[in-house]
Amino acid sequence: MLTGSALILAGGKSSRMGYDKKQLRLGGASVFESLVARLKTAFGEVLVSANEPLALPGVTALRDGIGSGPLAGVYQGLLRCGSDYLYVTACDMPFLSLDYIRHMQELIRRERVDACVARREDGRYEPFNSFFGKSCIPPLREALLRGEYKISLLLDRIHTHIVGAEAAKQFGDADMFFNINYAADLAEAARRGRSALPLRRESAKHTR
Repeated sequence: MLTGSALILAGGKSSRMGYDKKQLRLGGASVFESLVARLKTAFGEVLVSANEPLALPGVTALRDGIGSGPLAGVYQGLLRCGSDYLYVTACDMPFLSLDYIRHMQELIRRERVDACVARREDGRYEPFNSFFGKSCIPPLREALLRGEYKISLLLDRIHTHIVGAEAAKQFGDADMFFNINYAADLAEAARRGRSALPLRRESAKHTR
């Protein structure tokens, strides 16, 4: 498989939210469980960086090995995934776009870069709606052993395809890059009325 694995980062302390983000609910449904269900329609393998057992069938929970934080989760995911590239998202991002994911997969098939990552209009990377290749394992390990946890520093050192802000807008970047950190964000997600719950009507085909 080239791009058939996905990873959900769900191991943070959620200190800003005040409770485990895996418990977030929108429209009466679990954001985390619905995200898992959507990813299963597009990927043959779904992994979760959670640091604790999960009672979800067909999902593999991974504990951090070296270091901590999102970078450590991506590293373990790349070590364990069965495909050459790993799609990475976070459990507090309910509006992912399967069409945007397929767009990145096509870019990877054409270019075989180390990573495919979006850049926001303000110039920041959006690493949690991105693909990382197994070629990232050595530099990731080196960064973690140095205690360096900023994903942006890694992306500056590897061959990264940057999906520009204009391209991302075609797929609804205002929604798909939205994440929930505070109670006000949860209220905003409900107001947007485009929750990924129930599943949006996008073509669902497994990718390899």
